[in-house]
Amino acid sequence: MISAAQKAGDRSEQAIRARQVFDFLDSLVRTAQLPDTWTTDDIKSEGEAVQYSLMDPCKEFGTVVTQPHWGGFGIVKLANLSCLPGADTGVGLYVERVLPCPDECGEGAGYQIVSTQCHLRRVQTIEEFQWQVSWEKNMERPHRCLEGAAWGRVERIVLSHRSAEDSIEGVAVLRLQQIAQGLEATYRWSQAETMVLGIDAWQLSDLNRFSDLTGKEARLTSGRSHAVRVKAIIGPPRSETALPGLAIERLLVSAGRPTRG
Repeated sequence: MISAAQKAGDRSEQAIRARQVFDFLDSLVRTAQLPDTWTTDDIKSEGEAVQYSLMDPCKEFGTVVTQPHWGGFGIVKLANLSCLPGADTGVGLYVERVLPCPDECGEGAGYQIVSTQCHLRRVQTIEEFQWQVSWEKNMERPHRCLEGAAWGRVERIVLSHRSAEDSIEGVAVLRLQQIAQGLEATYRWSQAETMVLGIDAWQLSDLNRFSDLTGKEARLTSGRSHAVRVKAIIGPPRSETALPGLAIERLLVSAGRPTRG
């Protein structure tokens, strides 16, 4: 017989796993844009209202031109991502994040982001401000940039769900894949690694899309903000307790800001 104390302990363990998942999601969303210290509210431009289109996860940085905005998240169809090793069917959450240096970006090789105007002392307007990404052997400040220039690391991450029937662990899992930050400038994605065990269900909804009366999908016009609803069911740690799954829902919202010169 399972005691009330055991059930309470198992329910607490479910809550801990739920908190781990959503704390991680919150941290991804916070960094899925240019850092606060790189932005300001006193520079206005018509370009602020343009919806930022998140880049294709399989598109290498070397083929991408400089642009005024980096970072974001969205729902992707895993079957369309041939660059991901062992990609499943269904959908995943794709996140492009920007980690400021030197405090949060680490020291190893990877994809470095820096302003194209980092060598200038004058303040640029938002129309002039562009950011570029290139692979570097370390995350030290680029030699061409001034002492106070901002720079950082760009990471790309895909979160996906695998059912108990398909996972090697025998339980449903939430998985993580990211672009390799290796010593060579080869754009590739890592093998999927298990992030959290016992995620019985994982559902993503794009709140910026809707179907009109004809059934045709359209997109809401909401500036550079974006919203994804995440629903998850956290399974019990052991079947003997016969506890129901713990259903949790979180709304992930981004809000674009103008760039600082």
